[in-house]
Amino acid sequence: MITLKYFSAVRAAQKSQRPVAEMPPFDIYRLRSKGGIAARIAGFLLGDPRWLLALLRRFWPNPGFGNFLLVTKGADVRDILERGDEFETPYGPEMAELARGSNFILGMQDGAAYRQMKSAVLSAFPPAEVEATVRPIAERHSREIMTRASPGFDAIAGLMKIVPVRICRDYFGLQIDDETEFADWSIALSALFFSDPTANPTTRQLAVVGGDRLIKIIDRSIAAVREKANKDDRPLARLVALMDQGRLSLPDIHSIMLGMVAGFVPTNVLAGSNCLDVILSRTDARQAVDEALGAGDTGKLDRAIMEAMRFKPIWIGPWRYTRRDAVIGKGTRRERVVKAGTVVMPATLSAMFDPEIVQRPNAFDTSRPHRDYMVFGYGIHLCIGAEIARIQIGECIRALFSKPKLTRARGRAGKMVSVGAYPASLKVDFERSPLCRTAEQSMVTVVCPITRPMPLDAVRDNVADLGNPAIGEISAALDKVGTIHFTSLAVAPTGKDEKSGAETGALVLEISGDGSTDDVIAAIAQAIGHRLRPIFRDVCGLPD
Repeated sequence: MITLKYFSAVRAAQKSQRPVAEMPPFDIYRLRSKGGIAARIAGFLLGDPRWLLALLRRFWPNPGFGNFLLVTKGADVRDILERGDEFETPYGPEMAELARGSNFILGMQDGAAYRQMKSAVLSAFPPAEVEATVRPIAERHSREIMTRASPGFDAIAGLMKIVPVRICRDYFGLQIDDETEFADWSIALSALFFSDPTANPTTRQLAVVGGDRLIKIIDRSIAAVREKANKDDRPLARLVALMDQGRLSLPDIHSIMLGMVAGFVPTNVLAGSNCLDVILSRTDARQAVDEALGAGDTGKLDRAIMEAMRFKPIWIGPWRYTRRDAVIGKGTRRERVVKAGTVVMPATLSAMFDPEIVQRPNAFDTSRPHRDYMVFGYGIHLCIGAEIARIQIGECIRALFSKPKLTRARGRAGKMVSVGAYPASLKVDFERSPLCRTAEQSMVTVVCPITRPMPLDAVRDNVADLGNPAIGEISAALDKVGTIHFTSLAVAPTGKDEKSGAETGALVLEISGDGSTDDVIAAIAQAIGHRLRPIFRDVCGLPD
């Protein structure tokens, strides 16, 4: 029998919670599954559960186990998500706990407090500024990361996990020292809120420690805002201004920033990584992305990404808690009463593939109407940061697929690896830019004794006729051959002749170029051999 944590297990865990100082050291890899046959079976069934959800929609649309009910029909999923007074979000108690007293809108039900909090969030994070403010940040960091990337690049650990954190720093206004640690702390919070239905003690320990460290970052960042004396106009500074006006408390700011971070960084790591996995797996998705990038059409790219996310969203569905007895599927053969206390999962993934509400659900179609998508939620709790998420994921995908012939890395490295519910690694290969490819290079030094009786100054005059830098004819010839990087011809004194007392010397030719020693010498001979041979013949006695 399945019994989920809402809410008796949550209250019990909170009551027995030890101080942060007594928690084990933070290690996000403690979220990793212990493995075993059960984990393998679950991985097989849930790796792509669309087939299982399709069977349930047809033969058993509302399977229930213990106090858990899964709802798979699209119409019922929409209905539940629109009835927030009966089917509540259950995240509030844990969100308020980790924010030290104040709930976040994702854990709140509709009402005056919810609307006041949402108003504060929207005033600090206005969607209207996201395109002009966040896109340049996401574009710059994504491009810079991929400019430095080499084949075998980890697209999740090195890009999808990093760019959201930098947006938290550059746009949100948080003081972040270690990007990976910050991401891991936020993932720990997200794991507790959204992927811990059975109250796993390890998940709670990680979230408590991660939440404490994020609160410290928020407090340090608030202090930095005050030091700037109204010269910062980013979201955190706006929240501080609201607090100074008496419209928010410090726990409110903790709650808002924790909620925005935990709802943004881990969710985008998950959403962006799943989206990438789909694009690399489906030729139709890859073609749509390539066409959008080729046309330089951001809107077309956004639609391709949204459709890819539909095939592998962040979850099967969100959690909802039934506050009082409620009827679903009214007027249909599946009509039933959902008892108060039942934990419901309205399966948004199933709804997006339900042919009763979505046309041609199994086709990859970037022209779908917006109503077909639930990747950013549905109803009152539609993701408040959806615009930020959409832009960040889009710019990461754009930068990734700007690399020519980008593919999964071979073998296990190219398969997505997760820690708990959250992607951690997926490596990709691509063709290097010609300017970035490594090439064999050789440094050649030729020392040829001067054997003809002539003053070294006269030899230097002959060499000087070649120019320093090289005269136009020689420079053009070296440029044309394309593989010579450096050439120098000098006269080096070596002493005096014992009999005549005349100064002796040697011609020293130094060449750096691509290829083997023979390749470099052949390239010089081809380019400027006709200018070098007379000097070596007349001065060193070398034959033509």
